Amino acid sequence: MKERPMTMVLAWASLGVAAQKLKDLKLDDETANSLLLELETATNLAKAFNDTWYSIHWNSSREATKVRVTKTLRKMAEMILDHLEESVKLFNELCDEQSRFHTISLTDDWLEIRSSLRRGKEEFERTQGKFIEPLPLMKYLEEQEKKLRNN
Repeated sequence: MKERPMTMVLAWASLGVAAQKLKDLKLDDETANSLLLELETATNLAKAFNDTWYSIHWNSSREATKVRVTKTLRKMAEMILDHLEESVKLFNELCDEQSRFHTISLTDDWLEIRSSLRRGKEEFERTQGKFIEPLPLMKYLEEQEKKLRNN
């Protein structure tokens, strides 16, 4: 095992706050509802990730158990990242829509949603950044980009 996973309790809490704040606004907007779905999915996956992480004793479990749980956690972390990135994209789309059409009243809740989403993403990157291996194509493209910069 290259990298041992870490819990993502703070990411889970931050995403949960963002989802709850958005839900409390009770908006009738397609982008906002899609954002809520992505946030709730990411929050639920993060909770399942934490529950799975705590399901074994890392110091005393057999190596095979650690490997199996680590593979499961890695897959879950990749799914969380997908939903997290989609949440950021939808939040930005919603902000762009509102800058043009002003169909949703802007309140301090939006600042809290943005802040919680940012904290959740930062915490996810802090705890899972080394744990998730980039896809081979992404890794290759990053290496090519570094080569181009160095030349």
